[in-house]
Amino acid sequence: MDEQKCPRTPMSSLSRIAFKTVCSQLEKSLSNEKASASFACGGTIPVKCTHAANLRSSTAEEVPETGERLKSSGPVNIFWELNDASTARKLTLPLSTSVETNDSSSSMTRLGQLVADCEPAPFGRNQETVLDTQYRKAGKLETHQFATTFHPADFGIIERVEQVLLPSLQKLMQQFLEIRRLEVELYKLNVYSGPSGLFKSHVDTPRSKNQIGSLVVCLPSPFKGGSLIVRHGGREVKFGWEHQSADTIQWAAFYSDCEHEITMVNQGERITLTYNLYAVTELLDKADRVSAIIDPKSFPLYRDFKNLLEMPGFMKTGGVLGAFCSHAYPHATSDASILLPRGLKGADLVFYSALHALGVEVDVLPVMLGHGYKNTKDDWWDSDEGKEPDHDTNSDDDDEDGDNGRKKRRRKNKKNQDSNGPLEYLDPGKKVRVGKCLNSYVAAEMYEEEPFSEILNENWPTRCYEKPITWVTAPRPENIRAAMTYMAYGNEASQAEVYSYAAIIAVIPPWTERQKLLAKLEEK
Repeated sequence: MDEQKCPRTPMSSLSRIAFKTVCSQLEKSLSNEKASASFACGGTIPVKCTHAANLRSSTAEEVPETGERLKSSGPVNIFWELNDASTARKLTLPLSTSVETNDSSSSMTRLGQLVADCEPAPFGRNQETVLDTQYRKAGKLETHQFATTFHPADFGIIERVEQVLLPSLQKLMQQFLEIRRLEVELYKLNVYSGPSGLFKSHVDTPRSKNQIGSLVVCLPSPFKGGSLIVRHGGREVKFGWEHQSADTIQWAAFYSDCEHEITMVNQGERITLTYNLYAVTELLDKADRVSAIIDPKSFPLYRDFKNLLEMPGFMKTGGVLGAFCSHAYPHATSDASILLPRGLKGADLVFYSALHALGVEVDVLPVMLGHGYKNTKDDWWDSDEGKEPDHDTNSDDDDEDGDNGRKKRRRKNKKNQDSNGPLEYLDPGKKVRVGKCLNSYVAAEMYEEEPFSEILNENWPTRCYEKPITWVTAPRPENIRAAMTYMAYGNEASQAEVYSYAAIIAVIPPWTERQKLLAKLEEK
């Protein structure tokens, strides 16, 4: 981590060393939080059945009246039909092994029918839907083509996923408590058949802006191979389902920005139900507080932040902390201000909620790095002290039309824009620009001899901080998003884009103000 340079606030060598030590401890705490943050979870549901009573299946009616979730399932039925079929077909899993009644033969026949009736499953590549069996070899049924008696809500799967992947941010709104929960949508049935079914490493395309992940339920059908491997941030979780595939329902849930793959199925039929997971917000009366809500005070990072705030020498005159988000979010869309911060995941949510619970001003904002700019020779870049150079303040409004008038209006607007104070650095020479708010994607025009900074200031205003930002995490390249495109007109027209990251930025009050803030925390 590099301390942000600020020529206006010199720091003694001893103070600088102490400050770096404290910030290094904070960086380590956040790294530990990321290491322990779950990006995937899973479980198993045993299937209890005697084939003499094979009609019993997993249904919602089996949920006890006490509200307790089922700990085991009966056989799962799948019903499907094709467009030209007059009657629906049915398969019961696990497959029957009864030789006396020939159920085994008929079960295998129906399984073969299901495999044959599935269409080849395509996948998304560069915003196109393609079919490539070298990359993905699987069959699929759409939701209008099938029905099933399995429902994940009957077994507490949704609550489990909420607790692990969607810890609720405690946000009090008068007498109400804002919490987040998951809505689940059945998306597809897939069959990966041996000896060559597979899906190489990929990242799913979210179906909507509030989709946060996927749930995959593997139904009881014997197969070999076919492990689900989920990766995020250099870590990997492997769900090897082959050993219990014959008689156990197995499931996994993971964030939508996780890279994942399905290794080759060597034998058998790997049958899965895929569900889309959507984050929604609701208000509960504080008296209805539920156990699924996780108190930010329980996070180790909360205690680390509190300890720092209690140190008089830590940012004694105030400061700004920044952390680039570890997950990808649609932060450059028109809905970004609605989706964030309530859509934060994992360590990002912990970082935000811990500071929020401590009463610190904290926001999720877009950040442009130095390479986000396309015109590095612009005057804005040549300012060594991080101040924009003086501009013509002439009030001559004789020509308010055409290019000259537009340039003059931009100069006036620029004088009123919030500059980003002293320049912030990730590394020596790298400048950053923090957006005033979560901006939607912008399209702009730029004419010859117009400074790029004016185009940027007009279309992508910045937030002003009195102190430089101390970054405790680095940006992840895969989380970059297009923030603005501009068409440059001159001798030759050209088009280019600038990009931004989502970051969590907290304004740390001076020690004199923190004392009051800490006193209020003790009173609660």
